[in-house]
Amino acid sequence: PKNVDRLQESNLLLEQIQKGLNSYLEKKRLFFPRFFFLSNDELLEILSETKDPTRVQPHLKKCFDGIARLDFRNGTDIVGMQSGEGEEVPFVKAIYPHQANGAVEKWLLQVEENMRASLRNVTSDSINAFVERPRADWLVEWPGQVVLAVSQIYWTIEVEQALPTANGLKVYREKLTEQLQQTVQLVRGKLTAMARATLGALVVIDVHARDVVGQMAEDGVCDASEFGWLCQLRYYWEGNDCVVRQITSDIKYGYEYLGNSGRLVITPLTDRCYRTLMGALKLN
Repeated sequence: PKNVDRLQESNLLLEQIQKGLNSYLEKKRLFFPRFFFLSNDELLEILSETKDPTRVQPHLKKCFDGIARLDFRNGTDIVGMQSGEGEEVPFVKAIYPHQANGAVEKWLLQVEENMRASLRNVTSDSINAFVERPRADWLVEWPGQVVLAVSQIYWTIEVEQALPTANGLKVYREKLTEQLQQTVQLVRGKLTAMARATLGALVVIDVHARDVVGQMAEDGVCDASEFGWLCQLRYYWEGNDCVVRQITSDIKYGYEYLGNSGRLVITPLTDRCYRTLMGALKLN
């Protein structure tokens, strides 16, 4: 009987401990919501590594889709991020995990903020460099995600400039075809693996951009307010920030680092998916 009583008492204590642990982990997850992607065991392992921030590295991929590793200076200060492909993006300011006094979630929140601020900063610099550098050089000097975003920003600008002019879209389609051929020539040349990955993804985007312009020219679209243009996914740089628009949806670019990954071929179904998702995001 005594053993049964002790067992029942132990079970009650175990339940109380489990509730307390779940409550503790819930607070941590509410402070840094990306912890919801981790199991309790993984989260406890991260939270236990208060003295050595480098021990968090194996779990980064589950919290940040594009960040595989963080760049540490002197083994303590965080100065940048790396993708799984090996692409490096420096942070706009260093992060000092020791200042968080053992609260891992605090400096990880700083990593998230720095990721977005750094990508916005790099995008702004890349936009300015686009008009100053030859396109072939510019394409291989910036992170892949930034190259794709800035290319789409300038594509939007140039399409809207071409729309009101006579045969503007047909002339611009020829220019896009020429740019595409130049990019293909670059891919055939000697490149780093990172630059080759960037250009491979860019070719997919550029082919779709050329096809869209060609279709609008055939349909006789000649004004930026026509549905044939409004239904396209359009990137704008306004007030030092990137805004994405489609039909009536208007959403700020998220600056979530995605690394230098490939892109699937864009089909009419992809475009319909974009429209559905953009509409859903606007409606929350």
